Amino acid sequence: MYMQFYKFLIKSKKYHKKILWNNKQKRDIITLMSEGFEIIRARTKDNVAILIDRLMRSKQPEVVLVLPKNSILEADLNSLKILKEEAESIGKNLSISTENNEIKIFAEKIQLPIYNYSSPKKEKKIKRMLDIVPPSFKISDEIETNFIPQQEPVIYEVANKNIVSELSKNNDSELEKNLEDFYNEPKSKPKNKFPTVGSKRLLSFNRVIISFVGIGALLLVMAMYLILPKANIKLSLKEIPIKVAIPVAISKNISSPDFANGIIPGQYFLLSKSGSKIIETSNENDILPLKTGGFIFIYNAYSAVSQKLVAQTRFETKDGKIFRIKNSVIIPGAKMSGTKLVPSSIKVEVISDAAGEEYQIGPSYFTIPGFRGSSKYAGFYAESTESMAYIQNNSTLSNQEIEKTKKNLENTLVNELKKDTLNTFKDSDLKLIDGASTVKIDDFKANSQTISMKITWQAIFFKEKDFRGLVNYSVSNKYPDLKIFDFKDNITYPQTTKSDFKKGEIFFTFELDKANAFAADLTELRKELAGLDENGMRNVIFNKNFINSATISLWPIWVKQAPGNPDKINITLDKQ
Repeated sequence: MYMQFYKFLIKSKKYHKKILWNNKQKRDIITLMSEGFEIIRARTKDNVAILIDRLMRSKQPEVVLVLPKNSILEADLNSLKILKEEAESIGKNLSISTENNEIKIFAEKIQLPIYNYSSPKKEKKIKRMLDIVPPSFKISDEIETNFIPQQEPVIYEVANKNIVSELSKNNDSELEKNLEDFYNEPKSKPKNKFPTVGSKRLLSFNRVIISFVGIGALLLVMAMYLILPKANIKLSLKEIPIKVAIPVAISKNISSPDFANGIIPGQYFLLSKSGSKIIETSNENDILPLKTGGFIFIYNAYSAVSQKLVAQTRFETKDGKIFRIKNSVIIPGAKMSGTKLVPSSIKVEVISDAAGEEYQIGPSYFTIPGFRGSSKYAGFYAESTESMAYIQNNSTLSNQEIEKTKKNLENTLVNELKKDTLNTFKDSDLKLIDGASTVKIDDFKANSQTISMKITWQAIFFKEKDFRGLVNYSVSNKYPDLKIFDFKDNITYPQTTKSDFKKGEIFFTFELDKANAFAADLTELRKELAGLDENGMRNVIFNKNFINSATISLWPIWVKQAPGNPDKINITLDKQ
């Protein structure tokens, strides 16, 4: 029991010293603030941009910057030099306070003052006499050495004696009370295990009402926190007009861009394609149903003797469609190869017996109905290798109609080749401009009312990514103030000024004329700012080259970060 009492005395002494020292430290800080100083406490991750912003907000001429021991400024000590220069430029006297030795050494090197709190003066010790002497007894090993009762309690004097006397009075009264409780142990009162008849009910009606009101208020605050937050940002944009003409050369002979000489790589294609088309006419008879026609090969596998067929001889398909020859023909006799009969053949033009879409058939097998019932029916037959096509009613067509159809067929084949090429390399960002391709007609035929042709197509493509890189390089060289120019506009390409497909090269000039070189993508900016606190928002805005200055305000007043929904971030542009 005596040991408990001495422990209490020692604890009372320590509590007294702690209160006096805290009051002394607080008085020093208040004195510092009253003399025109302001203390800025930096966080561990605060970079130089954030500290400059806080420095400029300070209203005091003397600023003490308190840096944590693990501040990120240690990784880039030149940041301290920048802070010092910024402070001098705005007329403030900056000093630092930190426990980081690296920062201290560099601060002394650049002559940046280091602030140290004045250590408290050594206080005069006053002995306090105690009227209670403990009986002598042996202290057990379980008692901590810090609580040895023979040690005299020590306190420190402060300038304000009233505080000391008041604290001493309070501690003395507390000490006397504890001594009285120590010698006069109160009798414990019996606890009622059950509430008396007059006790209040735990869940009264008023308590239920108050609970519901409290929960409702809490839900209302939470709803306001989630729904109401908004961020208003006012931006002032930079403006630099640009006007430049960029000569561009595209060559298949290089593999990487040469921006200095204005050359970017090209991809050379040489492709062929065949097709056919019915000749287009403007004759009034075009509105009448058209017959179909084409060519068949008539075979004689019957005998070595030739066979004559008269005009309008019928040839029938397996499904009963009739085609007739226009003129009489003689089918040569088959040839003997040893004991084997080799069939002979002749190519003949035929026309459908009736008009209609159903006669536009593909390659087919034909028999001669006139030989049905005789041995010649199996020995004479015909085959077609191409589809039957429509035949115009007029027997003569003008050269203008033929040339028109020829040009249309040529354009169709070229567009198909271009489309196939782009689909093959759809993820390669390839572009083809006017004048960067050429067509050569290798074969052309006009049979009956149909034309057919084979073309060879040459083209030089280039990647739009390489072209944008050339534009960025050219503009940045001409306008150094733009630093890194990023061209993201939609491009309208000009026609080539020169093409040399033998060498695989094309040339053109691209002209860029803009009132402002900086393009402000506000939608993307809202997405980047969503969910960030004020310092994070300032960092994002600071790194945008198209922003000159910005003002940020968050609402309601308790909101500390931008809403997570980009639609709640309102950005307005300063027209000045």
